[in-house]
Amino acid sequence: MTPLGPSARLFVAELRRFAGDKRLNARITPMEWMAIAKKAGLSDQSRSEAVTDLLRNKVIVFQPETTQIISFSPQGIEIADQLVRERPKLEDPIPQDLDSIRLETAYWTKDLTTCDPGSNWWEWVQARLAELRQTEQRLDAAALAPQQTIQANFYGANARVNVGSVDHSSNSASEIHPVKAESPNRHSEARRLLAPELQRTIDRVLYIHGRAIANFVSHSADSSIKPTDLKQDFIPHWPKLYPNSPSVRDLAEEDAAALISYYDSLHALDDDVNDWWGREGQLPVDLFNTFLHRASRCLRLALICIEKFELETLIPPPYESWGTISFRINQSLNSEEQARNAHLARSETNAKR
Repeated sequence: MTPLGPSARLFVAELRRFAGDKRLNARITPMEWMAIAKKAGLSDQSRSEAVTDLLRNKVIVFQPETTQIISFSPQGIEIADQLVRERPKLEDPIPQDLDSIRLETAYWTKDLTTCDPGSNWWEWVQARLAELRQTEQRLDAAALAPQQTIQANFYGANARVNVGSVDHSSNSASEIHPVKAESPNRHSEARRLLAPELQRTIDRVLYIHGRAIANFVSHSADSSIKPTDLKQDFIPHWPKLYPNSPSVRDLAEEDAAALISYYDSLHALDDDVNDWWGREGQLPVDLFNTFLHRASRCLRLALICIEKFELETLIPPPYESWGTISFRINQSLNSEEQARNAHLARSETNAKR
């Protein structure tokens, strides 16, 4: 068996998590494993290479062979279990190859969903991600350098370069300064391009948060009339451009960090809805309390993105009476606080009886 590449290691670990208790009985359809790869941040090429790597090493098989339905081999389960157990450490040296950096970045961005924004751990993970992104950018630039040797291969204020007996004179200062000046424009343009889908996903979370409040209050108060929301009413909307659009790479570091944290919180909400909806023995009041907590975290992270992306300037409300999106989020968060206080009061009253 040859060593698995980073993409294959990431992919098989995510497949193992998806398989859960089914282990060797798991049958993962093409639609499912393609979605898993996308959620893990793998490009189409990386996903294809990962599948080829895993098939070659007999970690997975197509079951039956004529389909693309993935199942694990016995040795594949052992390998996947080991990879799931492996956990990077914040104090580890920063990797110096792109595949390892992207593998660790995927791990820590997912880890952000388990901690509260602003906590010490949240800050430490954010700092680690910033280091990883800086190193990735440096390695990306180094990989592109051979394609730019003519432009970069001159020194001094007025160096001269001759290519094919043609004099290509250049002033290094005049070449460099426009690039630096262009950077803020790229950041601004990236924010403008990504703003509409950010707004769309936030609007959806606002709706989910409102429906979670309604269901939580109804079941807490044990009212005779209950909302009739379905599971799909609590599934977030997903961005179309993030994370594969070139615009994402043009974001300023702080903007990218805010966006990553927010979109990861959507995955946490989606995971809870899929994991807990319809589970036997689950009390509805606890179920909707969980959804409410997750949606609340999404909205608090969304507020950071709204500020950094200047969303209220780029996409003002269609009607003045609606109020800004920040205003509507804060209203919804206040309603959540009132609902929780009322729930606690009812619980205390019932405990005294």
